[in-house]
Amino acid sequence: MTENQAKRLPIRKRVVRAVLFTAVVAMLSMLAVNLIALFSAKNNSEQMLTNQLKQNLKGLVEQKAATTDTRLEHYEMYITFLSDYIENMYRNRDQLVSSGKIIDAPRKSTPKNAYAMQVLYADKSFLQNAETRDDLYFFSHLEGVWDPIVRENEDLISTVYAGTRTGIIPSYDRWSYLSAVPDGEQAYYDYRNSDWFKKGMSNNGVVYSSLYEDSQGRGLTITIGEGYSDAKGVRQGVICADFNLMGLYDEMIAIDAGKEASSFALTSEGEVISPQKRNMAISKDGSFGSTSRAGDDSIGLTKDEIQNLLSGSNGVFEKAGVVYAYAKVKHVGWTLLVRVPKSVVLNDVSYIDKMIWISVLFTVVALLVIIVVVSLMAESLAATITKPMELLGDDMKVIGEGNLGHKATIVRNDEVGDMARHLNDMVDRLSSAISSLADSEKRNEVMQELATRDALTGIRNKLAYDREVQDMSWAMEDRPEPFGIAVIDMNFLKRINDVFGHEQGNIALRKLSRVITEVFSNSPVYRVGGDEFAVILKGSDLESVDSLIEKFNARLESLGADEHLDAWERVSAALGFAAFNPETDASVENVFRRADRAMYARKREMKGLRKD
Repeated sequence: MTENQAKRLPIRKRVVRAVLFTAVVAMLSMLAVNLIALFSAKNNSEQMLTNQLKQNLKGLVEQKAATTDTRLEHYEMYITFLSDYIENMYRNRDQLVSSGKIIDAPRKSTPKNAYAMQVLYADKSFLQNAETRDDLYFFSHLEGVWDPIVRENEDLISTVYAGTRTGIIPSYDRWSYLSAVPDGEQAYYDYRNSDWFKKGMSNNGVVYSSLYEDSQGRGLTITIGEGYSDAKGVRQGVICADFNLMGLYDEMIAIDAGKEASSFALTSEGEVISPQKRNMAISKDGSFGSTSRAGDDSIGLTKDEIQNLLSGSNGVFEKAGVVYAYAKVKHVGWTLLVRVPKSVVLNDVSYIDKMIWISVLFTVVALLVIIVVVSLMAESLAATITKPMELLGDDMKVIGEGNLGHKATIVRNDEVGDMARHLNDMVDRLSSAISSLADSEKRNEVMQELATRDALTGIRNKLAYDREVQDMSWAMEDRPEPFGIAVIDMNFLKRINDVFGHEQGNIALRKLSRVITEVFSNSPVYRVGGDEFAVILKGSDLESVDSLIEKFNARLESLGADEHLDAWERVSAALGFAAFNPETDASVENVFRRADRAMYARKREMKGLRKD
C-alpha cells in the first residue's frame, strides 16, 4: 500500500464525523444562545416583579397610614369637643350641680349589653368629700352627650370617661360583670399615676397613652385624652376615650395585601401590635398574657431593626426573601408595617425556570440520539445522508439566526428526518417558553392598571392619586401649572350601612361616584378613602369651578328631593375646594389640606341647615 492509501479516509467516515461534529456544535450553540436569553429574561422578570411589589406595597401602606391619620384626627375632634363642652359647663357649674343626680353603680341585675353611666373612686377618702359629691352631680349631665359617641363607635371605643382632680372617674360604656360591685359598695381605681392622667393634666391639646392592659378587663387598650379647665383656667381633669386593640387593629392597622401578607404597627415605645395581639382572648377571670415587646418573632425583625424603622419615615426594603413596606402615622407616632414574601409574585418566573431545564433535557436527549443513530447507520446510509444533511444544515442556520417560525424540512422518514423533527420540537418548546414570558409581562401590565382602579366604583383609587400628586410635585419645581383640588365626603354612609345594609351603602357610593364624574367630566376623579373622593381641576374646569360646584350641589339637592328614589339613592355629600396659590402653597398636600378643611366647614354648615 502506498502512503496515500494508508492515510486514505473513507468518505462515509468523513460524512459521519462531519455530521456528528456539525450536529453537536449546532445544537450546543443554539442551546447556549437560548439558555442565555432565557436566563436573562428570567432575571429581568424577577427584578421587575419585585420592584412592582415594592411599589405597590409602599403605596398601600402609605395610603393606610394617611387614612389612619385621618381617622385619628376624627377621634381627636370628639375628644376636643368633649373637653370644650365640659369647660362650657363650668360657666354654669352651680346650677348644674343643683340639678344633677346621683350616679349609681351598675348592679348584677343590669343587662350585660346595656349602656350605663357609672363612677369609680380613686380611694375611700373621697367618698365623703363635698367637692367630690358636687362633681358627681355636675358630671351626671354628660350621659346624653357621651351616649351617641359611644354607640356610634361601639366596635372601637370601649368607654368614655373623665378623670377628675377630685378623685372620681365618671364613665359611660357597656356594662360588664367585671365592673359590677356588691350592693352598698363602690368601685375603686387609683388613676392619679396613670400615663393618660399625668399627660392630660400637664399638657395642652390631645395626648395619647402607651399601649396598656385595661384595668377593667377589656384587653389591650390605648387612650386618647385632653385636659379641661374650669372658668378660671385651673386644670380640673382629663376627658378620655379608650380604644380597644381589636377594633383599632381592624380599622387602623389591618392592610389587605394578599393571602400571605401580614400587617403590624410599631408603637413609639417599640411595641409590636401584631395580628396575634389583636386576637388575644380574655379569660373568664379577666386576665390575659402580658404584651410582647420589640423583636416579636412573628414580624421577622430584630430589636435593632425595629428601632431603625421607628427613627425613619416611609420606605421599603427586603430581608430573607420578604419585602417590607412601612409608613409613619403622624398623630400617634406609630409606624405601620406590611410584609409579603417575594414568592407570591415569582410563581410565573418559576414556570420559566422549569421550561429552561426541560429544554436542556430534551436537547441533551436529542443530541445523544443523533450521535447513536448516525454512528450505527453511517456505513450503509453515508451516500444518502450527505444531501439531506446539507438541507438540514441550512434549516438549522435559519433557525440559529433567530427565525423560530422556520421549520426543518423532513426529506425522508429516517434518522436525518428524526433530527429534523427533534429540532422542530425543541424550537417549538423554546418558542412556547418565550411566549409564556411575554404573556407574563402582559399580565403584569394588566395588574398594574388594575392596581390604580377602585374595585367598587371603577374610578381611580388612592394609589393613582398619590402618583398624580407625585408628578404634579415634580412639575411644581420647574413651571407650576394652575390647578385646584375638590375634596368630597359622603354623608350618612354609616347610617345607610346600619339601617339598609352594606350592599345599599355600596350602591350609594357608586351613585355619588357617578354624580361626581358626570359633573366634573373633564377632570380626573379619585376615591381616596372609604367615603371620600378627590377631584384635580385644571384648564376649563378650573376656570368654571364655581358653576361646577353649584351644579354638583344642585344635582344632590335634586336627588334628595326625588321621592321615586330609594332612601340610599338620595345621596348627600359635602364639597370643599381650594385653588393652588404659588405664593403660599409649597406642595400639593397644602392645597389638599385646605380643600379638606373647606369640606369640613361645608359639612358643619350642612348640619346646621339640616331639618332632621
